[in-house]
Amino acid sequence: MSFSDALQMATIGKRDVAATLLKEEFGKLQSPEQRVNLCKWIAACFEGLGDYGSAAEWCEMSGLLSLGETSSDVANAIRALPEYEKARAFYTLCEDDEKVELCSSVIEQLNKCFVAS
Repeated sequence: MSFSDALQMATIGKRDVAATLLKEEFGKLQSPEQRVNLCKWIAACFEGLGDYGSAAEWCEMSGLLSLGETSSDVANAIRALPEYEKARAFYTLCEDDEKVELCSSVIEQLNKCFVAS
């Protein structure tokens, strides 16, 4: 199946199939921007399934990839911050206090990047 097939599956409500297909496509992408966008799609699929732990992991991956997207630390932090905030919110729903703390720590560091600029 192709990327468009996965998106169609998500559209018709088969998010579990879509998430699996999208994860397979992830490894094939070369562009950091494409990988970030795909992570967001996968996270949205898991969110729709109510699998907040997996959604959080993909938000974290999106944030991590965003940190290396450009040569500007501030621009990367701007892109990564909302992804880590989403991950923290999903981990809060899962009651995973350790992961909430970890995301909070990253968010604090990203905010410091704004202050330093």
